[in-house]
Amino acid sequence: MEVWQIFVAIGLFFAAIGIAAALFSPLAWIYSALFSRRKHRKLLSDLRDRIDLTIEKYGRDPLTNKKNPTFGEGISEAIYIQSNYVLGPGWFNQFIAFYHSLIGGNIKAYDDVLTLARQSCLQSLRDQASEGGFDEVINVRLETARISALTQGSKQNRYIEIFAYGTAVKYS
Repeated sequence: MEVWQIFVAIGLFFAAIGIAAALFSPLAWIYSALFSRRKHRKLLSDLRDRIDLTIEKYGRDPLTNKKNPTFGEGISEAIYIQSNYVLGPGWFNQFIAFYHSLIGGNIKAYDDVLTLARQSCLQSLRDQASEGGFDEVINVRLETARISALTQGSKQNRYIEIFAYGTAVKYS
């Protein structure tokens, strides 16, 4: 194989990579427009079913933001529990949010994403309490942070982190 054939092969390889990259972004954006919101809603529906099962098991929601136990009983055991969830909106959701930031109005593109992240975090606290045999989780708090990692110059990937924590208690 001659040297010029090697350069032609390398050139064709890089041309193929360039074409694939040029096609990937529009196809990924279209895929995001068609399926990301549907996927988030499906995940949220499944999560609501899990929440309903937990509430049915306890007879109420075991999470409370009260600082003191609900039933005023003695506490035999208490531990700190925490959960976090990181989720990113699809490219189409980011496009819609950018559009609304230019013209004004409510930015509803992130609603499903935020609801899914919050409810997943809270359900994780319920699951931890249930697995440990705890009766209630008191003083529940939520923290929200937006994580933006700079990539490729000025483009950003936007992720949302929800952090939930509380004190799981067993009554004596």
